Amino acid sequence: MFPSSKTPVRLICFVGTRPECLKVAPVVRQAMGDPRFDVGVVSSGQHPHMVAETLAHLELSLASSLAPVPPGSILSKTVGHLRKHARQWLEVERPDVVLVQGDTSTAYACALAASDCGLPIAHLEAGLRTQNPMRPFPEEPFRRRIAPLARWHFAPTHMAAQNLRDEGISPHQVHMVGNSIADLLRETLERPVPHHIAWQTLGKRLVVMTLHRRENYQQGLVNVCKAMLELLEADEDLCLVCPVHPNPLIGTRVRRLLGQHPRILLTVPQAYRPFIGLLQDASLIVTDSGGIQEEAVYLGVPVLVTRSETERPEATLNGTVQLIGNNQHILLLSCISSLQSPRPRPCPFDDHAPFGDGHTSTRVLNVLQAMQKAAAA
Repeated sequence: MFPSSKTPVRLICFVGTRPECLKVAPVVRQAMGDPRFDVGVVSSGQHPHMVAETLAHLELSLASSLAPVPPGSILSKTVGHLRKHARQWLEVERPDVVLVQGDTSTAYACALAASDCGLPIAHLEAGLRTQNPMRPFPEEPFRRRIAPLARWHFAPTHMAAQNLRDEGISPHQVHMVGNSIADLLRETLERPVPHHIAWQTLGKRLVVMTLHRRENYQQGLVNVCKAMLELLEADEDLCLVCPVHPNPLIGTRVRRLLGQHPRILLTVPQAYRPFIGLLQDASLIVTDSGGIQEEAVYLGVPVLVTRSETERPEATLNGTVQLIGNNQHILLLSCISSLQSPRPRPCPFDDHAPFGDGHTSTRVLNVLQAMQKAAAA
């Protein structure tokens, strides 16, 4: 049950990864300035150092930090650990609303923990789906399993909202609010932070690459890296910048494959605001990231996605993003073609933007407050 309409709603947001921090941050910041809410952020323990660094960059603090996941834990052990410690914390604290974001191990485990405790769950960025219920793994199964547990489904797009309704979620529980990353991106573009990667000393045009998905852990990663080497061999004006993911399964191989090329800069993961500046410099982005697909449509930078499916079809319909896969030859040809094509136009933050107008956080809080009033009536 909610508190009375005169008592602030205690809203707890669990985060365990960098993308969760980024997408929860606008909601948290908005709630901090809203007397209707008492908001706190809890680090689940999934990637505690990355969470602490990201929130510090965003000038947000943690209400609590749970026990870190033991290094080297397999997926099932990770989810079990996160669920256990989140449940123990929730049993003591008993917030009014538990908010989880997206489709991470943290989102799934903390939704399970909140359900164990009988606490209402709000799912931010709900309803993303591919046409394959098991790919990408584990993100697709996680977000499908969170849906039956949630009370509020904050869908980022009309397609996502329809996915939920098609799965039997009550239309009254589905709220099309936009994607909160548009809030953060809009604020970042209004107050840009420069990056300090001197790529111009190595080339005239920039390609940015990021890799972290499980489907690219093995041969896919090798194929993508070899395609990038061929691309730079074909065009001496190009420089490649790759922020290397901290996962050693990825980082070790990326450094081995790309680390010796004179026009490739391998960097540590970049803070959000300067990274947006780096993306704005790019002539092309090659990635398996979901968030970059969303950001690129507002930046007007072409993106080639090295995956076999996407849960963000709006970006491909917009024309900024192409779903390519990780075949080396096809990726190389697609890179060459994209670099020879006109740059797409940046999408404005308005009602027609595929991922929202940059005011998602206000809508999320208004929905939760309306539900509180209804419960207190």
